[in-house]
Amino acid sequence: MKNTLVKMTLSEQLYDILKNEIMSGTIPLGSKITNRELQERFLVSSTPVRDTINKLYQDGLVKEVTKTGAQVINFDYGYAAEINEFIAAISCVALTMTATRGADKEVTKHLRKYLKKQTIAQDDDAYFEADFHFHKSFFDFCGNQFLKETYKRYNLIRFLLIKFAIRTAEDRSCSIKQHGEIVDAYSSGNFDLASQLLQLHYIHGLSLIKEYNP
Repeated sequence: MKNTLVKMTLSEQLYDILKNEIMSGTIPLGSKITNRELQERFLVSSTPVRDTINKLYQDGLVKEVTKTGAQVINFDYGYAAEINEFIAAISCVALTMTATRGADKEVTKHLRKYLKKQTIAQDDDAYFEADFHFHKSFFDFCGNQFLKETYKRYNLIRFLLIKFAIRTAEDRSCSIKQHGEIVDAYSSGNFDLASQLLQLHYIHGLSLIKEYNP
């Protein structure tokens, strides 16, 4: 059986690089990215650069797109609060849908897997990767592709903000403890409680975002 090679376009490669740099903080919130600088840095024409910036704009990671470039989103608590509220609402819907579909055993297995990964994470990347997949588990098994795609798009912005908001070991321990409580309630079949705990978890995340001062 032959291996299938996936060829990426220049704009797709640029997009992955810039998205990762924004998410990691290498490109700070509020900073400007210009077409010329990107063309010189990557030795490419203006077309893949414009395509990349437009894709970042669709993701909500940049704003004020002009002929010369764009600006990475800045910290705005009101915007963050609305995003957080929206993600919390659809997450609770996804949780309920997994239970209705009888996918709770499979979801529980994934939740415990990523909770363990969070607990033993040795660095930021491993911790936040596990955190992302923990929450994504409900969407992966909810049976609704539109809900899954909506989460994937809008959670990126919340994830960017919460990644900078969780700064201490105490923040992490609290989040892990809350995840554990969600798993306990969900795995025991108490889905209403699990949904309530998930909602409280997002409220707690918003309190951390509020304290963030870039």
